[in-house]
Amino acid sequence: MDDGPTIQSNGPKRNDTNVKAMPTSYKFRRAGDQDLPMLHHWQSLAHVAKWYGDERLTVEELCDPRIAMWIAEYRGRPFAFVQDYDVHAWPGHHFGFLPAHSRGLDMFIAEVEMIGIGHGSALLESHASTLISEGAPVLGIDPHPDNGAAIRAYEKAHFKLAGGPMETPWGRVVLMTREAIHGPGDGSMDESTRQDHK
Repeated sequence: MDDGPTIQSNGPKRNDTNVKAMPTSYKFRRAGDQDLPMLHHWQSLAHVAKWYGDERLTVEELCDPRIAMWIAEYRGRPFAFVQDYDVHAWPGHHFGFLPAHSRGLDMFIAEVEMIGIGHGSALLESHASTLISEGAPVLGIDPHPDNGAAIRAYEKAHFKLAGGPMETPWGRVVLMTREAIHGPGDGSMDESTRQDHK
C-alpha cells in the first residue's frame, strides 16, 4: 500500500512563557501497512490505551473503504493519528442521524510532549476544515464523557455537544458535532436534528 495523498494544514500558534512560537504546517498522509509497527506502539502507550483500549489496527482495517486513516506530521515528525469515516456505513451507528455524506472522526496524539500545547484543537480544526471543504455537511466526534481534555480541545475546534452520554459498541461516549453551514465558531445542531441520547 502506498502512502496516498498528503495534505498541508495549519498548526497552532502559541507564544507564552512555556511554549515557543511554532511554524504553522501539518502534513497529513494516508496510513499504510508500513506504519503498523509505529501505530501498534502508539496504541500501547498508557495515555492512548486509557481511552482506546488494547485493540490493535490491522492491515484489513487500513484497507477498509469506509474509513480514511491518516498519520499527522509536524516539522517532519509523525506524532498523531486521525481517521474519518462514513457514519452511515454501520447500521445503527450513533451518528446515523446525521445527513448523508457526513463524516465521523477519531484522533489521538501519541507523542506525550506534543500534548497540552494546542495541537489537539489545531489538528482537528485543520482536518475538519478539509472535510467540510470536500462537501461533508456535518462532522461528528465522540470522546469518552470522562475525557475532559479532549472535549475542551474539540470545543476549540468548533464542535459542540449534541447528545449523550450513551453506550455504543465502541464504548461510552458523548456526541459532538460541527456543521458546515454555520461556519467556524458554531458546531451546534438544529433542534430538529439534535439527538439528545440518554
